[in-house]
Amino acid sequence: MQKNKFLIVGSGGRESAFAMRISEDSHLYAVIDHKNPTIIECVERSGGEYMVGDSSNPETVLEFAKRHEIDYAFINSDQPLANGVVDTLVNNGFKAVGGTRAATQIEWDKVYSIEMMHRICPQFTPFYRIVSNQEELESAVSEFESRGLELVVKPQGLTGGKGVKVMTEHLPTYKDGVRYAESLLAKNPDERVLLVEKLDGIEFTIMGITDGVNLVLSPASYDYPYRYEDDRGPGTGGMGCFTDSGARLPFMTGGDLEDCRSIIQKVIDDLRAGGLRFNGVINGGFFKTHDGIRFMEFNSRFGDPEGVNVLSVIEGSFSELIIALWEKRLDGDSVAFSKKASVVKYLVAKEYPSAGEVVSFTVDEDAVKGMGIMVLYAACTKTGDCTYKTTGRSRVVAFVCVSDTVQDAAGRINAAIDAHVDSSLEYRRDVGMQKSLEKLGTA
Repeated sequence: MQKNKFLIVGSGGRESAFAMRISEDSHLYAVIDHKNPTIIECVERSGGEYMVGDSSNPETVLEFAKRHEIDYAFINSDQPLANGVVDTLVNNGFKAVGGTRAATQIEWDKVYSIEMMHRICPQFTPFYRIVSNQEELESAVSEFESRGLELVVKPQGLTGGKGVKVMTEHLPTYKDGVRYAESLLAKNPDERVLLVEKLDGIEFTIMGITDGVNLVLSPASYDYPYRYEDDRGPGTGGMGCFTDSGARLPFMTGGDLEDCRSIIQKVIDDLRAGGLRFNGVINGGFFKTHDGIRFMEFNSRFGDPEGVNVLSVIEGSFSELIIALWEKRLDGDSVAFSKKASVVKYLVAKEYPSAGEVVSFTVDEDAVKGMGIMVLYAACTKTGDCTYKTTGRSRVVAFVCVSDTVQDAAGRINAAIDAHVDSSLEYRRDVGMQKSLEKLGTA
């Protein structure tokens, strides 16, 4: 049977997970921003091709797809989606799974997404205000203060998970919130700033896999967005994440899960009713509060690292799932998840989330794999048999373990990093560990 040619774009750990799964039974092609070791290995093993270029440029991706006569493209990174890579491919006759630029506005425009939620699911929407000038800002902050609500300040556009600031972790006072919002307005006067009430509860993610009509929920995941242990420091793109062995996390009820399903399905239906084309993944960020589920944000693709967790427990062929999404025949038989827990931990430079100096490191990958750990390279390149160097930005390498329990998977990753990685890179040991789980009421 002839194998299909699948195209992916991007160079992160999430894209490395896509590469691993697609290359199992298909020819893998990739447009990557740097020579990601995992993606290159998967491409070469599968008999495909890759190019180093601007993966967010629609014309670059289109030219590569034409040259290699791609059968299916899976576009699942924030900037390529926001730049309209899917639009360009589909308009030129390619089968591309992922939302169009207009449909993925639910991610790249936080104002648009919260206004949609207020319209279709007001009962799940937190208190918020949208400001575009100094007068609106001062009035809105006064309203938050009078209500006794702490602030979360969000830029309107994409920030890679690093632009949101929260009272009191990053903004000690309301005045600090005003100053940060002022800086955002000054940086980009054409954008608005979103002020949202700080929710008291547990943040979690559920990804809805959809063909534009039908919906299958992934297992819920818990992310560690802060840089340092005990949830200290600046927000990041995610230092680690876990899923449990069931569909929901232990602090969730079955009703919570159904509320999340209802919200995501209403978003899918609303996009379709508006004539917007969306297939792929809607990543819902939610809070479990004393008053039930509250919406936080949407991403229009697999999250990172949450998507890496989900990819590690999806059963069957991921390539066939992508085809089912394109052909609009998604159902419970198209995708299933193993009853296992999954943990992901990222190694990062000391300076992360700021850009850091290029550093070298070594990974004894065979030894790590022998411990049941998957290695997914991200912001690094290969320099020798076991040696690598960082690209000076973003998260460097992900370690993934699937086991019967979260604690076991997390402990095995810590042991593997400690024994078989030689570097100045850092990671959060507490991701998925007993003390952390006890705080969540999951241990």
